[in-house]
Amino acid sequence: MKEKQLKKWMKHSKLEIKIPDFEENVMDAIQKKEASEKSVWRNIRWSWFFFLVGLILGLMATNLFSNFTFPFLGKNANLLLLVFEILVVVIFATQFDKLIRFTFRK
Repeated sequence: MKEKQLKKWMKHSKLEIKIPDFEENVMDAIQKKEASEKSVWRNIRWSWFFFLVGLILGLMATNLFSNFTFPFLGKNANLLLLVFEILVVVIFATQFDKLIRFTFRK
């Protein structure tokens, strides 16, 4: 008797969705979400690549500027180089922090 009543209850609890193409819409949404997640990871990889390229170019530019002499600046040439080096370090430190946070966020 209990089994028959349980089956009867289960038939009444069945959820019928009256929206046409509901399953297709849900599957399309799932596929779009997966594609966007793959796109995000691809963009993160490119961000790391360009960060490293920029870091190498920044170090090379700093090295090149340290080898140049600026006779028209006199004693201020070292100050200009120091300001440039500080600017490069601050830019790369902030970008590195943002990239780390974006890569390892949940």
